[in-house]
Amino acid sequence: MMSESHLRVISQLIDGGDPEVSISTLADQLEWSTSHASRIITELETYGCVQTKQSGREKLVSLTEIEPIEQLEGLLTEHRHMDLPALIAGSGLQILYYLDRGRTATELAERSGVSRATVYRRLDDLQLVGVIGKSKSRYRLNEPFTVLASIARGLFHQKHRRETRKHVVGLNFLWETHNEYLFACDGDISAEGFHPTGPALFGEFDVPLLTRDRRHYFRTDRVTEVDPVALVCHTLLIDDGSRYRTYCLLLIQKQDIDRTELRERAEHYHSEATTDLRTIVDGLIEYLETSGETTAEHLPEWEEFKQTAREYEVTL
Repeated sequence: MMSESHLRVISQLIDGGDPEVSISTLADQLEWSTSHASRIITELETYGCVQTKQSGREKLVSLTEIEPIEQLEGLLTEHRHMDLPALIAGSGLQILYYLDRGRTATELAERSGVSRATVYRRLDDLQLVGVIGKSKSRYRLNEPFTVLASIARGLFHQKHRRETRKHVVGLNFLWETHNEYLFACDGDISAEGFHPTGPALFGEFDVPLLTRDRRHYFRTDRVTEVDPVALVCHTLLIDDGSRYRTYCLLLIQKQDIDRTELRERAEHYHSEATTDLRTIVDGLIEYLETSGETTAEHLPEWEEFKQTAREYEVTL
């Protein structure tokens, strides 16, 4: 994701004052070779941060009007005296992604995947210039730099959208971190790193569902396939209504999913979920362990669920 070179180009396009500039001129301003500038601009164009057009023998480049770039433009313009490109590039953006709230260095390292030593070093640099503050072991962005978390999230989201739109249309992102995301779409994807998930995958685990819903995929490099535990979490992120909760109950029982592992996996997805995934999973587990005596909203009556389980040949 965004290196210091990428952010140098954006900063120069802002400072230069011209809405469009040729790549060769930009290379001169940055004291780079034209080939290096061209490569960086091509990458920025892939991320959706700049756009280019041919004008005679020159290729002109300009910033796009996506929200994170407009937010970044405002911040860089207001704080020209600070070397923000160096401060936030690379792992800095991964850390800033999770500074939407106060977090400890350990939490930031776990969520961002950045080593703890690097997290401490980047936090020290940001604290030194007043971008972040620290209180009771938790780091927070100071005003007016709180927008940096939104910028980081917007840039990663733009990258995810761009890489997915190469394969399918009709995208709807359902859950996302800096390096993983779950989405619905209108077509099939066979590209590496995109794993089928959602109701259509239940058949792979002996709970065949008749569904005409849209396709769902989980994009990650962390695992090579979606297992039943992840499938329960993904399904609840897709739709936590009564029908999908019943699907999940069937899958948990059919695959004899380890309850502790399910709770731990729900915890992984919980912090970026728009629903209270942790509570929903706890409710499903308690419902099964008490044979429906402990129930919750959007769960079926136990006798009704027993009938559904028989239809799917699931033993309770």
